[in-house]
Amino acid sequence: MARTDPLEQDSLTLDRFGHCPALWLALPLLLGCSIDAATGISPGPWLLVGVIAVAVGWFSRRQATIAGVAIVIAGSAIGAAWHQLRMPPQTPAIVRRPFVEIPILVERATPRKEGDGWTGLGWITDRDGSLFRRRVALSVRGVCPAEGVELMISGGLVPISDNTDGYDAWLRSQGATLKLRGGRVLGELAPPSGFAVWRQAQQRRLDAWLRTLPWKDPDGGALLAATMLGRTALLPADAKEAFAATGTLHLFAISGLHIAGMAAALLWLAKRARLPELPSGLVILVLLWLYVQVTGASPSSVRAWIMAAFLWGGHASGRDTPPLQSLALACAVTLILSPEACTDAGFQLSYAAVLGIIAAGGPAAHLCGQPTDEERLTPAEAQTSMQKLRWRTRKFLLGGLCVSLTATIAGVPLTLGLFGSASWGGVFVNLVLVPLSEIPLMLGMASVACSVSDWLAWPATWLNGLAAALLHLMTWIAQVCALVPSINLELALPYRWLGPLGGALLSATFLTQAQSKSLLRLLGVPAMVLAGWLILVFLLRALS
Repeated sequence: MARTDPLEQDSLTLDRFGHCPALWLALPLLLGCSIDAATGISPGPWLLVGVIAVAVGWFSRRQATIAGVAIVIAGSAIGAAWHQLRMPPQTPAIVRRPFVEIPILVERATPRKEGDGWTGLGWITDRDGSLFRRRVALSVRGVCPAEGVELMISGGLVPISDNTDGYDAWLRSQGATLKLRGGRVLGELAPPSGFAVWRQAQQRRLDAWLRTLPWKDPDGGALLAATMLGRTALLPADAKEAFAATGTLHLFAISGLHIAGMAAALLWLAKRARLPELPSGLVILVLLWLYVQVTGASPSSVRAWIMAAFLWGGHASGRDTPPLQSLALACAVTLILSPEACTDAGFQLSYAAVLGIIAAGGPAAHLCGQPTDEERLTPAEAQTSMQKLRWRTRKFLLGGLCVSLTATIAGVPLTLGLFGSASWGGVFVNLVLVPLSEIPLMLGMASVACSVSDWLAWPATWLNGLAAALLHLMTWIAQVCALVPSINLELALPYRWLGPLGGALLSATFLTQAQSKSLLRLLGVPAMVLAGWLILVFLLRALS
């Protein structure tokens, strides 16, 4: 028998909040990392505050309120210190010579879409120089290397300003304070790991295979490769613009949509083959982890995999793990391993959207899916096929609308802060494109599985072709919807902190409403908070 659920429906009320250990771990860590990202105080004071807070919590452990506040302060201070220790120096970089020859450890490397060179991020490893441990954005000519290699690179080095926007602002959010342009590799100082080389080889093999169609269709192959590998840079320019305008570009990021679909398909195959549940579950988790690594281990894909691992682990041990607990555990694990992820756009958008779906979208969809009086009062033997179809369609549309609405509301402040635009049309376009996107994903998955056999290569190319055709249809739908006037809200925030502030307010709202049984509270209160935040933005714009 399953043990008592530690996160019951009322467990977010003040008298039950202590039963959410994952939230007590994740929220202070996230708060501390975010505060340090904004202030940049040295780790010494943070550690001192953390030690004092731990002592206060210990001596006042019989006073629940004081002990709870002390735990939050201690967790936040330790999280801030950990963020400061792991982050590269963020003080303004002084570049004495514009042209440099410098050793760099490559963290990320992505080949250019045109095939001429590569871009990425790296650490400067010159211990004798003043730029040691600085993170640098790379733009280099030549063949894309495997991640983890240490190279001697020459090129033009320029600092990235603190007050910048656009692509440079994204680079700053990744911890980069320098850009190296027009780079050229002079030599290899240390080779990458064997796993990194294997991962790069598999990524190239999958990219080439997914572009293999029965007919010539470069755009269709690029759409399928972008879907399976989570690389929006591979999308044709017009398709990328349409998906961005309609708020559906997330379909091409490896996230819960990909991981859940693949896990469901693999579990179904394991059951059909009558494989033992525990070993097959472990094998599926390993396969999904390899897929996450091959596709670049983005924050959204790592979050989805960790959540899947905790959910499966709870199920296997007879202790059901609620989705909100899994999300908090995934957040805590991510921040412990990579505290700098708190400023990553993918991390922020992914966790905000999933929190909205779990805390409000899912419960609201459940309320909307309750049987109507007609459905309850009609005997099963008297129900017609048209009635059943109408009821199922109603449940699907209302449930999908609730989920899409909460995900959109949760992401508006962050997308406006990061990109200066947010699409309200995505609330409705997602209802069509999200279910459709599962079909090319499953076809691509089957095609990759078939590619290991020469006998199955020819039918596998037709699977690619069918998936590409469906992606063309999705692109056409996005392009048509993008023609709707004012489908995007274009709004430049007067202050950069307004985006995270709005995201934090909405996250707190979703958590406080999570135990509600009222549809108006689940959806209406977050919408009112978002409206109030937008009014504040317009007032500050008028005053600035």
